[in-house]
Amino acid sequence: MTYWLVPIQEDMWDVIRDKGIYGYKENLEEFIKEGDYIIIYVSKYYAKRYGGKIVGIVKVLSNWYEDQTPIYPEETVRNKGIYIYRVKVEPVVIGECDMKKILDKIRFIEDKGQIAKYLRNAPANLKRPIPESDAKIVEECLKESLLNI
Repeated sequence: MTYWLVPIQEDMWDVIRDKGIYGYKENLEEFIKEGDYIIIYVSKYYAKRYGGKIVGIVKVLSNWYEDQTPIYPEETVRNKGIYIYRVKVEPVVIGECDMKKILDKIRFIEDKGQIAKYLRNAPANLKRPIPESDAKIVEECLKESLLNI
């Protein structure tokens, strides 16, 4: 199993979760493949609720395809596809995991003083997969958040 971390804008999460589609402005097929898992991190930029949190792990169900149909809020406002390279996904676990809560437990963020460089671009973590041990820590954190609702 290969896990990837991708940052999103908060308003994209509803579409990913409800429509089962993850999209990006560039084709990521050389990295993220059918059968892989994507850890969804909401960047703090313009976020109201989920900024700085991981909100879910989704499984990739398809190969990458191109679709110009506006589905994300930014796209519908512009009436133009922006995140046109897409894959079908299904949620594995959904919740709220604050990165600060697990920062001392995860290994992929090697330089704790430079956290931002591991959380930007797609795939994040400097285009490297997330270790399975870290993915399990994230998964447990997400599951714990469900118990506190």
